[in-house]
Amino acid sequence: MTEYIFETFKPTITDNTPDEKTTNYIHAVRAGFHDKRVSGEKLLQRVKRAIADDRVFTAAYSQEAYDHALDSDIPVATFAHFEKNVNVGGGKLIPAHLITWVTVRPTHRRRGLLRRLMTENLTNAADAGYPFAALTVTEGGIYRRFGFGAASWLTDLEVDTSPGFQLISEPDRRVEICDAQALQELAPQIYAEFQKKSPGAIGRQQALYDFAAGHDIETGEADDAVRGALHYDENGKPDGFVSFKHNAGDDWSHGTLELLDFIAVSNDAYSALWAFLGAIDLSVKVKFNNAAHQSPLPWLLTDPRRAKIVNENDGIWLRILDVKKSLEARAWLVGGELTLRINDDMGFADGTYRLVSDGQEATVTKLDNGEPADLEMNVSELGSLYLGGADPVVLARAGRITEVRPDAALEARSLFALERAPYTPNDF
Repeated sequence: MTEYIFETFKPTITDNTPDEKTTNYIHAVRAGFHDKRVSGEKLLQRVKRAIADDRVFTAAYSQEAYDHALDSDIPVATFAHFEKNVNVGGGKLIPAHLITWVTVRPTHRRRGLLRRLMTENLTNAADAGYPFAALTVTEGGIYRRFGFGAASWLTDLEVDTSPGFQLISEPDRRVEICDAQALQELAPQIYAEFQKKSPGAIGRQQALYDFAAGHDIETGEADDAVRGALHYDENGKPDGFVSFKHNAGDDWSHGTLELLDFIAVSNDAYSALWAFLGAIDLSVKVKFNNAAHQSPLPWLLTDPRRAKIVNENDGIWLRILDVKKSLEARAWLVGGELTLRINDDMGFADGTYRLVSDGQEATVTKLDNGEPADLEMNVSELGSLYLGGADPVVLARAGRITEVRPDAALEARSLFALERAPYTPNDF
């Protein structure tokens, strides 16, 4: 049986060069996601961004070495975590434990590496007082067994902007084109205001702002094809932006606009930016990946069929670590009372809890396990309900939730609802 050494450390740069341990870790991560090897300036920029996000690395190393195999100093499994604020409704931003860069080399799978890394990391997060952990996933079948549940959803849109594209009402037209480079300064300010209004929105990494401004994430070089536009509120302050590229393909007069980023703080900004995109010459289509699952765009158009969903995917996945702390931290918009039985094989959230909401705040009390419950579920389903994105009635029909008391799932639908459907416009 192979023996492993586990080590947790922070990435380090000395004399403008990542140290050997950090370099080997990045090589392992990139191999795990089938990305190209990086060195020199590309590697340096990657590590600088990890340091800017205050990421903490954990690596597993094999103690066995074989001739001609990869060096044993290169991890066979990787794991990273960092902290960002998450909007949990009502403009409330709370710190969450974010997990990323999870890889296991194919030759070392089925040996308990992921379970050990995840268990120890979640235990440390719970001990540190985080109400929940969060991640975004490349494969949807892995993380439910660790208690994570999908809590927000995204769509990829293709919008027909050929002649006839029209909004149902005239927007304010307070949109101006800007140099994409300006978004490096303005995008963080605009996103911060957007985050306050959108449940599920997570604090962003600097790399995402660089990308919005047209910088290649790997090299840092500017892409001169990227354009930007800003919407201004009534006081002349930017409250929305879009960055995009025009791809002509074989017919320069019937090109496609590919959106790199689109953030609107206000409804006026959202509609005006779409009116702007629909008016750009020599393009007949807009592609927008990572749009909100419940996008208002079709309702803005005189012909809603022009906005077609071409793909749907999950966004953020949540793992509740402390039921009382999590539920009492989020916003509650209606009053009500429910008793929830939460099953958690890892033990963090296991128990029976009475939730009482007064329409603003909630009080959560842990009960004896013999107390009757209204709803019974695994902790992964509580993660899906937490931001109001999953419908408990649908989960009950699917057998994910057991409705002990009749109509309890219907009551939970209204009780858990937030002011907007959750939207997490980026991964991490």
